This record gives sequence, structure tokens and C-alpha cells, in this order.
Amino acid sequence: MDKDANGAADVIGLRLFRRCGRFVAVTAPLALAASTAAWLFLGATPVRAAVVWCSLALLATCVMLLSLAAVRGGGQTSRETYRWAVRLASTTPGGGVGAAPLRLGGMRWLSARLVGVMVAVPAMFALWVTLAVVDTRGADTSAMLAEAGAVIEQRPILKIENEVADSRHSTANATADFSVLLPAPTGEGVPVTFEATTNFRREVGSELYVAYVPDRPELGAIGDDQRADVERQLAGRAVQFGDSWMIGGFWALATLGPLGYWWRNESLRRPRRTVGADWKALRVSVTGSGEHMDAPPPGSPEAADAKKRRENTRTLKCLVLEGRGRQVPFHSQMAGNAAGAALTGAQGWLLWHPRQRRGRDVLAELVGDDGWQLPGAVPVQVAEQVEEAGVMEPAQPDPERRIQPLDLGAGYLVTASAPVVVGFAVALGCLTALLLLPDSGAWRVWTAVAGVLAPLVGFTMQGVARMDHSDGHGVS
Repeated sequence: MDKDANGAADVIGLRLFRRCGRFVAVTAPLALAASTAAWLFLGATPVRAAVVWCSLALLATCVMLLSLAAVRGGGQTSRETYRWAVRLASTTPGGGVGAAPLRLGGMRWLSARLVGVMVAVPAMFALWVTLAVVDTRGADTSAMLAEAGAVIEQRPILKIENEVADSRHSTANATADFSVLLPAPTGEGVPVTFEATTNFRREVGSELYVAYVPDRPELGAIGDDQRADVERQLAGRAVQFGDSWMIGGFWALATLGPLGYWWRNESLRRPRRTVGADWKALRVSVTGSGEHMDAPPPGSPEAADAKKRRENTRTLKCLVLEGRGRQVPFHSQMAGNAAGAALTGAQGWLLWHPRQRRGRDVLAELVGDDGWQLPGAVPVQVAEQVEEAGVMEPAQPDPERRIQPLDLGAGYLVTASAPVVVGFAVALGCLTALLLLPDSGAWRVWTAVAGVLAPLVGFTMQGVARMDHSDGHGVS
């Protein structure tokens, strides 16, 4: 009785981890992408403030869920979480155990998680770059001037102090405190001082573009040798429009290019489908994992010479399925060794439709007797050889058969350990400081570097700890 209760509690915990993992997989990339777009293309508006605060709240929630998962069951290996996923998908096999199902489900959550990673990584990189190079000096002054209706005019420089140039050449960028004389309603000029970085070293008497309020010189001023940069500061934008579109363009290329290629050629996206008599079925058992060398057949254009043959030869990590004396490599988006350890000994049906192909693969489904469905593919050459051998039979689906999609990566949250959680927490703190603190200076670059390196250090420490743990077990 206690064993059954503990088993039910474990299943509930696994389902909770799976739901939390889905939440993180969706919200974290969306929050990062929204923050990046807001800082690139929006000025200091209530909309940008709302986007930033909502994004930070979502990211903080994700880190909190990661922390809870690490505390409750963290540090698990992929092999252990794969076993959890198999157990979770096998809890309710439904009727018709051992028969081929009539309905096959899709795999939207696996695709969503992989898309999330492909969106989050470029978005984080673009956001770190933007926040590291952003110039927020005089942000409070710029906001007051913009609200009071500032104008931009060229004013001569009265005095230059605290000048710091990149080199001794007169054409080098220079940062200094510039003083200009603003007209006042009383008729006497009012001197104001502001800090600016110019494209080359300036001299007293040369002119800068200065933004100020004509009838309120006491509000101060901001200036630069580029009018576009003064307009940017008044609008509260992080970078100029030209830089925004450049960073945004690289961001789009780094995201949409690989995402489009993956979606077209490697995605496991599957609609819900009905198994008919034109489907092929083979009774199989999982014997382990291995590698399959998929080379183009002799005489094909891909094997015209040795160079083309090498270029078109694939090495696939796959599950090894055995049925009626034939071995069939079944590959999917999973770690082959870990999946093999979790599924070895399982029995079920290998199903595919001969016309449902993608590239050099036939789309296939492995349906276990325990009630799970794992999507994957079989190389076209192997599928044709198996069909020619006559070992397959027309599928005879059972309408009462119920299955659940097997998402082997559903428990990824609990693979994290304390160093990874701390690394993400540090990264979130650095991101918050860069988003909310208006100060400028070299600290922004170092903070961005710390935010990027902290998770990498955490993953490195986790990997080293696991290697030491496995070595210790090997010795004993």
C-alpha cells in the first residue's frame, strides 16, 4: 500500500516537473525576445517599461522553478530523466494493449522546447550586446528635456574639461565635459555642462548639437556632435536606429535561418494522424543504441565520386530495433545512449507510411506496449530493404488502443544542480542591473560579461562533478 502511494506521489511529481518545464520552455524565450525588441526599437515609454518589468518577472519565475526542481530532485542525469519520462508516459496505456493504435498524436511540446532554445540563445546574445554598449548617461536629464519640449540647436563650446581620448590623434573618439552657453529669457546666457563622447576630439569654439528648453535653461542640456545621437537620447532609445536595425538584422539571421532549416529538415513536428491499411507495421523490440552509417547507394548522383560519397554519408545515433530477424536503426532527436538505456527491452510496433518522407528518411513511429509513442525516422534505404524482405505487414489498428507521446526531455529541469541554478541567478541579477540602472561606464561591459559567463561556469562545474562521480563509481 505504501509502495503504491509512493509510486502515485512520484508520478504526480513527474507531471509537475513536466508542466514547469513546459512553462519555462515557453516563457523564458518569449521574455528574452520581448526585452530585446523593446530595447532595440522602443524609446523610454510606458510600453517599454511594462515589457521590461513583465519580462523580468517571468525570468525570475523561471529561475525560481529551476531552483525548486534542483532542490526537490536536481542533479539527475539524462538517463535517469529518460526513465522518468518512459514511466510517466506508461502510466495509463489504455485499452488494446499490444495492438497498433488507430490514432497517433503530435509532438508539439518537444518542438516547442527546441524552438525555445533556438530563440533564447540569439535573443540573449543580442540583448547582452545592446545592454553592454548602450549609453545611458544623462538619462534623467533627457527625460525631463523631452517632456518639456526641448529643441536641438548647434551651440559653440565654451570650455572642455576632463577630456579622455582613445589616443593622441586628433581624429580619435573623446569623452569630456563640455560647457555651452544657453540663451535665457532674462537676456543673459546661462552656462550648462554635460558629458558627451564625440567622434573626434573637439576644440573650444567648435559647435555641438545641443538639446535644451529655450525658456527653462535650468533644466540643463545634452549634446553630441551627431544630431541623430541627441535625438536618440531625447527619445530614450538604447541605441540609434541604424545600430538597432543592424543588431536586429543579425539577431534575425541568427534566429530565423537555423530555425527555418531545422523546421524544414529536422523538426519532429507531426500532426495527429490516423493509421490505415496502407501503413506498414513491424513487431519489434529495442535491443540498445548504436550508430548507423547511412551512405548513398552506388550509382546515385550523391555517390558519383569518393568526395560526393563522403559529403553525403551520415552517421546517425539511433535506437537499434530488432524484428523478425531484421535490425532497423531508428533515429530521433534524443541522446542515443541514454535513450537506449531507458528503452532497452521494450517491445512494441514500428509504424510508417511509405510515402511520408522527409529528405533521406521515412517518418516512423515507435509505439511501445506500455502505452507510449516515440516519433523518429528510418533511413529510406533501410525502409526499402525491410519492405523488400517481406517482414512487414499491413497495420491492423485497434480503435480502443490509447497511447501518449513520449517526450524523453520532459524532465530537463531536474538535470540542473546548484551551480547551474546559481549561474542563472547571477545572470538574472546582471540583466536586471543593466536594464534598470541608468548609469553608464565600463561596469556595464563587465556586468554583461559576468552575466554571460556565470551560466557557463555553472554548467562546467556540474559537468566536472558528474565526471568525478562516475569515476568514483567506476573505481568502486
